[in-house]
Amino acid sequence: MNASLVVCTRNRAGRLRDFFGHLIALEPPPGGWELVLVDNASTDGTAAEIRAFAAAAPFPVRLVHAARPGLANARNAGLAHASGRILAFTDDDCYPRPDYLCAVVKVFDELGPGLLGGRVVLHDETDARVGVKDLVEALDIVPRTFVRPGVMHGANMAVLREVVNDIGGFDPLLGAGTRCMAGEDTDFIARAVWAGWRARYDPRPVVAHHHGRKPGEATDRQRRAYDRGRGAYYMKHVLDGRSRRLYLGHWYHETRRALRKRGALGRLHRELTGASLYLVERLFRTEHRHTPKVHMPADGDALS
Repeated sequence: MNASLVVCTRNRAGRLRDFFGHLIALEPPPGGWELVLVDNASTDGTAAEIRAFAAAAPFPVRLVHAARPGLANARNAGLAHASGRILAFTDDDCYPRPDYLCAVVKVFDELGPGLLGGRVVLHDETDARVGVKDLVEALDIVPRTFVRPGVMHGANMAVLREVVNDIGGFDPLLGAGTRCMAGEDTDFIARAVWAGWRARYDPRPVVAHHHGRKPGEATDRQRRAYDRGRGAYYMKHVLDGRSRRLYLGHWYHETRRALRKRGALGRLHRELTGASLYLVERLFRTEHRHTPKVHMPADGDALS
């Protein structure tokens, strides 16, 4: 299988049919593809919706149940069942364009990065501009450099299988569903970069984010979550002796720039809260002191 698309969902039964309609429209890339669909401990009708879709889908679907809530846990569960050479990720509120998988495969085949991020545009222009990455210029991130938060989004990210074998899965202390709230995608990119892999943001693979948040409290709450996740991400890489000096320097300079803007003290407080929470979790949850390795199948047939 050339590509696996990993999608995690939790309690989205009422919105999944729109998402599935966009998956049906995907053009198959050379070498074929599979969908790895992870139910992250849903308590509504999500399980029934995904079973019905898998039974009728015109492409291979692997159904995975992740009992422990948390996006990083769910993505790791998906990786453990994915058989593709290229492992792509999007979210259940993002609609890939029909050429999405073909564009992902093309970037890897033409340019050879270890990890790829693509454009995340708004599906509904009346939604707040949060959770988007709508840049048309490409960007390469060379090994062992600082990875700026938000340079790529987990809603449109892909990685070579060899990279996951090298660095392991997503950090279960980061991301949605944890006390740190965000940051698992940026950390994953940074760990690949610090392991010697080149990452690339390329505008050709596109998904449309249908998050539904209008300007107001829901959007502000999401931005506050990003602040906390940013601080946790910084702390993790400050704890690493290889990257400590570089990350401390960038954190300091970013903080100085931010302090010139309105609401800067609140942002700094949330970053320090996220950093402290991550540090405490690392110190006292011994099972998460190291990012888990993911035991992926060498190959395999589609299953449900």
